Amino acid sequence: MRRIFIVLSIVAFGLWACSKKNDATPSDSIKILSLTSSANPVMAYDTSVITVEAMGANLQYGWVANHGRIKGSGKSVKYSACISCMGLNTITCKVFNDTGEVSDTIMIRVTPWHTKK
Repeated sequence: MRRIFIVLSIVAFGLWACSKKNDATPSDSIKILSLTSSANPVMAYDTSVITVEAMGANLQYGWVANHGRIKGSGKSVKYSACISCMGLNTITCKVFNDTGEVSDTIMIRVTPWHTKK
């Protein structure tokens, strides 16, 4: 059920993005400077803060993960994943305003959680 929701969210966001009018060249109005993670790799059930730095006026942000969960909104979000999401996961950030949008991705490896002895 969760995977269906994620797929539908990605499709809906893609359709919304394609329907937006874009009179300006996105690279002229918006630019992503960096997309960073506070931890990479991240152990299952732990979190990593993902932050985007971008230039442009009146920016808004959209986040999508192919596996795991994103909590929050804006320039920084928390990413977490459970044991079933182990492996290399893709997190996409779309930065947009009235003149256009740009996106970038970051790959985060989710590893098994181990107890410390």
